Amino acid sequence: MKKKTDITIEASPELEAREKRKKIKRRNRRRAWDRIAGFIIVLVLVFGCTCLGLEYIILKGPSPALRDMFISTMDETRRFRFIPRIFLTADEYNQLRSVEQADTDVSTDTTLINVVSNEQRAVSEDGADAYGLVDEDGDGIILTEIKGNGYMGYLTVILDPKRVFVGMPDNYGGVGLTLEQMVQKYDAIGGINAGGFKDDGGGGFGGMPEGLTIIDGVCYNSDSKSTEGFAGLDTDGILHVGFYTYEDCVANNIVNAVSFGPILIVNGDPVEPPTSSVNPRTAIGQRADGAILMLVIDGRQVHSIGATYADMIDIMLDYGAINACNMDGGSSTVMYYEDHYVNSCSADYGQPRPLPNAFLYK
Repeated sequence: MKKKTDITIEASPELEAREKRKKIKRRNRRRAWDRIAGFIIVLVLVFGCTCLGLEYIILKGPSPALRDMFISTMDETRRFRFIPRIFLTADEYNQLRSVEQADTDVSTDTTLINVVSNEQRAVSEDGADAYGLVDEDGDGIILTEIKGNGYMGYLTVILDPKRVFVGMPDNYGGVGLTLEQMVQKYDAIGGINAGGFKDDGGGGFGGMPEGLTIIDGVCYNSDSKSTEGFAGLDTDGILHVGFYTYEDCVANNIVNAVSFGPILIVNGDPVEPPTSSVNPRTAIGQRADGAILMLVIDGRQVHSIGATYADMIDIMLDYGAINACNMDGGSSTVMYYEDHYVNSCSADYGQPRPLPNAFLYK
């Protein structure tokens, strides 16, 4: 029987050199990725430290106005409310966030609004109204771009206020509808987001409206009193703003309404803004001739940082608002007109969020 012998195959010099070169390449690639990863980590740390340092200067620095604006702006967001608390104790934060209670003893003077028809409305020879706006196609709806210091947005003017109403999802509570879905549901031309919604779990489903809400004469949350603000249309198309109860709505024949705030203008007089925060904004107002003003301002984006409440008041006054109220803003701020979104939504991935209700028009 033959005995097995071990056979050793010696690698050629060329094979050994090739394997050596592969190892060197792999090692170089690992070093390159390590350097890139290290650079990114250092960059993130430097950026984070810079942001923290800047925040500390803003919160502890010499400018109370800048500090208050920063705190209120962060507080109005859902994702970044924690940021001011990094360097502030609970007592410091609560003290700085305390604002003067708004005057709730306000009511709309309906005699200041005289709803006129398109034929009665005064325009110049070129068709412009007193605010330089032209209804070019004669459909009673005017859309114009708004630009200011650090912000841009859009204003829709609906000349006949009776075309405006409040829409809602298919079912009260639960999951809301996007503004586009709301427009399609009611076969409307367009609209804006309206009141806020309860979001205890932070899911952003948008189906449960906050505060007193009336849709096509049906009242929801009837036991709730508007504490931040209220905007509602009565059977004559007059917009009421203030702090209303269900009984107030019945007495004033209000058939479409939402709760939010703050109130911006009452009976032609601007209301002192509660904060100087800068964010995406939505508002609704009404001119003396009855025309409804729907305003959105983009925010948290390169092309538009956002607007303050004072900015919203100034814009509304410039376009003749007698009464105006701020609506839900931030990631909810959207405007829709003729089959497309007009503004740029600041929500995650630019996708409009579900809403509990919306001001629409046909």
